[in-house]
Amino acid sequence: MTVSAQLTDITVRFDALTAVDAVSLAIAPGEIHAIVGENGAGKSTIMNVLFGLLSADEGSIRINGETCAWRTPQDAIARGIGMVHQHFMLQDSMTVLENVVLCAEPLRGAGLVDFSSARRRLEAIAAEYGIGMQLNARVEALSVSERQMVEILKVLYREAELLILDEPTAVLTPQETESLFSILENFKAAGKAIVLITHKLDEVMRVADRVSVMRGGKLVASSPLGETSKSEIAHGIIGGELPEPRARAPHQPGAPVLTVENLEIKGSGRRIGPISFTVSEREIVGIAAVAGNGQVELIEALVGLRPFAAGKAGLLSQDIAGRDVSQRRALGLSYIPTDRQRVGLALEARVSENALIGRELQQRFRRGLFQLGSAINEFAGELIERYRIKVAGPFAKASSMSGGNKQKLVVGRELSRRTPLVIAENPTWGVDIGAIEFIHDELVRMRDDGHAILLVSTELDEILTLADRILVMFEGRIAGSFTAATADRFEIGAMMTSRSRTASTQGAA
Repeated sequence: MTVSAQLTDITVRFDALTAVDAVSLAIAPGEIHAIVGENGAGKSTIMNVLFGLLSADEGSIRINGETCAWRTPQDAIARGIGMVHQHFMLQDSMTVLENVVLCAEPLRGAGLVDFSSARRRLEAIAAEYGIGMQLNARVEALSVSERQMVEILKVLYREAELLILDEPTAVLTPQETESLFSILENFKAAGKAIVLITHKLDEVMRVADRVSVMRGGKLVASSPLGETSKSEIAHGIIGGELPEPRARAPHQPGAPVLTVENLEIKGSGRRIGPISFTVSEREIVGIAAVAGNGQVELIEALVGLRPFAAGKAGLLSQDIAGRDVSQRRALGLSYIPTDRQRVGLALEARVSENALIGRELQQRFRRGLFQLGSAINEFAGELIERYRIKVAGPFAKASSMSGGNKQKLVVGRELSRRTPLVIAENPTWGVDIGAIEFIHDELVRMRDDGHAILLVSTELDEILTLADRILVMFEGRIAGSFTAATADRFEIGAMMTSRSRTASTQGAA
């Protein structure tokens, strides 16, 4: 059975904010329908209505021509709709199989879970669509792309014929993205309807059959991909032309800010390193690596979330081994983490409270033993305005924001500290094209003003655009180094997936 959906005049309000304003969309079987727009444009909100996570204040939903009203997502699932969210909803301590069947367990005698039949069914589903997955593996040991496949298996196991994927390639490597697209093509060939919520226009042009553009809660355009263009889509998203990228000064590094010498870190069942490199003033050093090659452990060790096993690292000539996160931040380190949900933000705290992190003791925000609420709210308002964060205001909870606006808050908070060293880990994850350009310009501005930036990104284009030097990590070590002048996309890609040593080692220091 195929599933088609017609959403008519959907309106969603959150108090005084109209998040979706009379939007109508048609989703057809055998089609990849991309929905694009700025952060807070209403993309995820309207799909949450289709999936039953939110109720519309106005409008209607028709599935295969029949008007439907959802009480819970279970009603939508029963009609063949599945959703893979931007932030995964998995139990780390459970296996892949256990996660997939959770709350949909097949039972046998005495009410026991029939894992054997569930395994056979899942193996058949995975084989049908070309999904490779070890069902006995624990989720905590999986890479980001593998976790995403678990989420996809969950919706397929529940017999979804209309799949909604919210920013599915946000933290995937180019190879992982291509693998996902191959699987989506298999879904399309099988007659499934696929909704792709994304900000990556190159991917829209690569895989979509139809594209709908939202801005400010309204639908501003919807057409087959062949009837539009990348520039028209970009214009529709931001309501104008993108600004020209900031011209950057020539690469003239100053004194070393971060020095890493023969650093080794304990990973999951292995040791990362030894690793040696420096990041200097007026320099952006990028680390390119496929997920699971030690870059996460390296960054956690440098910011103080994981101990050193051997070697040393210095920040402004001060040994940071044994110093905790707050001490390293006080010494001159800012950190933009990939996981804004668990590491970057306190979701149940206010936007103003999250903006204050790292500044609690500054005199601007204190009077004696007491914090100045007016000064804190004023500062939060400055970040909201400068970084175009769409939120009700400083008093709103961080959890009320879209994923991209959460990322803008983290980026704004950390870059505005103006520390000598910034460690930026996927800084543009899930943000719209206008915000990407703005964040890139801010990083280049800091570099030109004398700051040192260590950039880790799964977006190879981002590394190539911003980095003065590129370090490639493979199996826990630096496999090679490129200067911006010698960087070659294909050579870097090959080195990310093998022990090729053909790259120049110039600029490794």
